[in-house]
Amino acid sequence: MAIQGKKSNYDTDVFQPLINKIGELSKCTYKDDEKKDIAMRVVADHIRTIAFSITDGQLPSNAKAGYVIRRILRRAVRYAYTFLGQKEPFLCKLLPTLIESMGEAYPELIAQKELVEKVIKEEEESFLRTLETGIRLLDGVMAEAKKNGKKEISGKDSFTLYDTYGFPLDLTELILKENGITTNEEEFNA
Repeated sequence: MAIQGKKSNYDTDVFQPLINKIGELSKCTYKDDEKKDIAMRVVADHIRTIAFSITDGQLPSNAKAGYVIRRILRRAVRYAYTFLGQKEPFLCKLLPTLIESMGEAYPELIAQKELVEKVIKEEEESFLRTLETGIRLLDGVMAEAKKNGKKEISGKDSFTLYDTYGFPLDLTELILKENGITTNEEEFNA
């Protein structure tokens, strides 16, 4: 699944091996579909950020910098799930390619490979369960809104996704935006 056509920032030596591996694992070809191309670039960029952060000692968590790492990881998982059809842990499978292309410059990646792989895989498994349930429920809420001619879902529905199912509001808003719908944030906050 080699990259062809006009060069972009993601066609550089740094990203090309990752994008090629993403294409191989997902059976998608780069430059065939805009949404898949975006997903492949998001995943390639985010796996680097996540792996380097974990290598530097910043683990995903619910607080401060750890929360940022968790959100970055979840965003990559969501793009792989939605646009590349990846329903099983996927990001952790990219680590060997990242190490192969960047391990010499960042030997910490090699030294901490097992930790990085374990952390990413556990986070992916956990979020994939949340993602599958949340997307299924959100799809139902969106279908109901569209059926009733509405361009907004209630803040109560968004809050239920968040509070009961652990589905983050920012992810709800992103998916809604992709479908031309919003949520009542004031109602969510109340």
